[in-house]
Amino acid sequence: MHLSEKTSEHISNNASPEQRKFIADAMLGRLARWLRIIGLDVVYEPFISDDELIARALRDNRTILTMDKKLLERKSAHNSLCIHSFDYKKQLQQVIRHYTIDVWSLVFTRCLHCNTILYPVKKEEIKERVPPYVFATSDAFETCRRCHRLFWPGTHRENMRQILNTLFH
Repeated sequence: MHLSEKTSEHISNNASPEQRKFIADAMLGRLARWLRIIGLDVVYEPFISDDELIARALRDNRTILTMDKKLLERKSAHNSLCIHSFDYKKQLQQVIRHYTIDVWSLVFTRCLHCNTILYPVKKEEIKERVPPYVFATSDAFETCRRCHRLFWPGTHRENMRQILNTLFH
């Protein structure tokens, strides 16, 4: 089997985004962030060892995303994908195409910082936590229950959406 196509029997290539879970190695922080933007469950801990990364992947049934060929050669890294490009946009395209993931089904549903699902929060509850302009111009807010960051539709989301449109339309 070619190193770039090692796939576990536990999860098929066509698993739904809710079922597919990833763990990205230290070189793929930007890819991890963009996969979270589209709502995928991606663990990114840049300072763990290869042994810890593989153990976590096996324990949590995660696909390893890596550019490290030596890591891919290890038998225990059987559920993995070799990322070929240093460009995060090409990396994202590779993962999405390889696993036939619908980019739009879960977009903006995960915390970009800690990977947890975002939950809607009432506008009145966050008045003191956002700038007055944001409070006046936005009606939809989500929060992360782990890190307590707030998210809302704005120009940053629109910019991300434009990048995704460019890559996937």
